[in-house]
Amino acid sequence: MGAILDLVEKMRSPTGIIVTILIIAVGVFFIRWVFADDNKEEK
Repeated sequence: MGAILDLVEKMRSPTGIIVTILIIAVGVFFIRWVFADDNKEEK
């Protein structure tokens, strides 16, 4: 639980917000890439 609170504190700083946005963006692109490969194999 303490680790989660530390991460939330880091996210409140300006650089933490930028890093959080980058991590979410990379995650979204990775998920889209994985599902795009699955759709190509089905055709």
